[in-house]
Amino acid sequence: MSQNARISIVEDDASFASFLKTILADEEYSVQIFNDPELALKEINKFSPHLVITDLKMPKMNGIKFIEKAKDILPDTEFIVITAFGTIPSAVEAMKKGAIDYITKPLSSPEEFLEAIKKILNKKSMIKFSDNKTHDIPPFEILFAGIEEVYKMIKDVAKTDTTLILYGETGTGKSAIAKAIHQISNRKGAFVEINCASIPESLIESELFGYEKGAFSGAIKQKPGRIELAHDGTLFLDEIGELTPSIQAKFLRVLQDKSFERVGGLETIKTNARFITATNRDLKQMVKEGKFREDLYFRLNVFPIFIPPLRDRKHYIPKIAEYLVETISRKVGREDKKLSKNSLEILKTYSFPGNIRELENMLERAIILAKDDEIEIKVDSTLELEGNDLRAIEKKAIVDALKKTNGNKKKASELLRISLRTLYYKIKEYNLE
Repeated sequence: MSQNARISIVEDDASFASFLKTILADEEYSVQIFNDPELALKEINKFSPHLVITDLKMPKMNGIKFIEKAKDILPDTEFIVITAFGTIPSAVEAMKKGAIDYITKPLSSPEEFLEAIKKILNKKSMIKFSDNKTHDIPPFEILFAGIEEVYKMIKDVAKTDTTLILYGETGTGKSAIAKAIHQISNRKGAFVEINCASIPESLIESELFGYEKGAFSGAIKQKPGRIELAHDGTLFLDEIGELTPSIQAKFLRVLQDKSFERVGGLETIKTNARFITATNRDLKQMVKEGKFREDLYFRLNVFPIFIPPLRDRKHYIPKIAEYLVETISRKVGREDKKLSKNSLEILKTYSFPGNIRELENMLERAIILAKDDEIEIKVDSTLELEGNDLRAIEKKAIVDALKKTNGNKKKASELLRISLRTLYYKIKEYNLE
């Protein structure tokens, strides 16, 4: 979606709006300018923008009020706010109302501005189960195909404030289900996600809690954390079992008191966020081993939901695959592709150790390589020989990656697309030292 995406600019400063449009138009974005926020609310839906960039200080209506009203008209659109250096706290308030980011004016760098825009639009274009936005989840009849009992559970609990934990193997769609819960809840704030395994241990605290200017080297300005950004919305913590003991203790306090301080700060901040966590690990066993706090475990485990692996939903795999073929084909620009009869048979018999994520990757590769309208699936026989032993497959993948990189753990983690910390943990878990 990077190029040809539609972007609306709501900015009363005509020269600055024109400047932004020039930068964006050079990258082949389709850009529309509104100098009046009230007019924008009347006309913006006709343009149906993927992204709206709005100033915070405007004469007729401030940016926070504009976002509140515009969200009702454009629920699937992302918002960025423009702020002067002295009004960053107002930008934080706008992010609590649903903005995804803020930029300061004058622009520090057009290149940084464009990079931020590309990242946001690229996330929107990735129609994946691991996406970060509620509108990118598949239709519920696809997401919950074969696991209707899970849907019944989340319908019962979604409109409450109860803390939830999702248990399931890697790739089972826990992130998408967390977004679905947020979508059918009464929450007005944003859905904010953090993967505890993908962020280095040294950064996880500042990512969760935010930090004050001068809190550490490089903290040149105040930054809100994910908890703060999810103020009236939902915070989803994936791979919760990866949190260190010290962060576990601090997060326990958030669950108990609904309050926290930014790193380097003294002000106690209250949150009204709803917390959903997820893990592919046995937290109860981790408690027994002293790796996870028992009090935190009981706080998280109020309403556990178990997501079955894809191999337990075999009857519904063709239906899920057909939906993915349609969405992936659209994404890669290869429409009107269909699975061959042979491919459908393979999908029905394959064990899918990587679950929905593996199915999605398999289909994307097949669609790109397809020579005609029919898609032919090929399965890695080395994985199929392993059967359903996911641990054996994971161990083999790690060993192969370490061999390919001559033992270079950083390169191996990049090859496996996991954090270096997770790789070290897995090496220890499988006695691969």
